[in-house]
Formats: sequence, structure tokens, C-alpha cells
Amino acid sequence: MGVKATFILDEKIMEQSREYVSKKKFKSMNAFVEKALKNEIAKMKKEEIKAAFLQASQDPLFLADLKEIEEDYAHVDFEKIKE
Repeated sequence: MGVKATFILDEKIMEQSREYVSKKKFKSMNAFVEKALKNEIAKMKKEEIKAAFLQASQDPLFLADLKEIEEDYAHVDFEKIKE
């Protein structure tokens, strides 16, 4: 279910958006705005995950856990199995 919202946007942005809608690149202005917001949210989530991985890569306890897991599963590591 949709939620109605009102925004004030830059005139050039609106012009360009209307052009794409008129060229049938999007079903409607609503569809265009929703797609743009979804893309931006996805981009920000990826950046948050990237930052969390970077932070974890500098955490000694996390790195110790990874090493322990690697050692626990070394016997099933296909790269180390000799035929």
C-alpha cells in the first residue's frame, strides 16, 4: 500500500525526470521516484555493510574467531585435500 508524500525538488531534476517518464522509461513519475529512492537506499545499505566489514577486519576478537573457524574446518578445505 502506498503512502502519499509531497516534496519540493530542484526544477532541473523535475524537468529531467519528466523527460524520462514521457519517453516511457518509467510507467509514471511515482514509479520513477520510488525506483530512485530504492536504489539510493540499497546503495547506502551496501556502504553500511562495507563499513561494518572494515571495522570487523580490525577487531582482534573477530579475527581470532575467523582463525579458529578456519582451523576447525581445515580438514574439509577442498584446496588442501590431496587426491
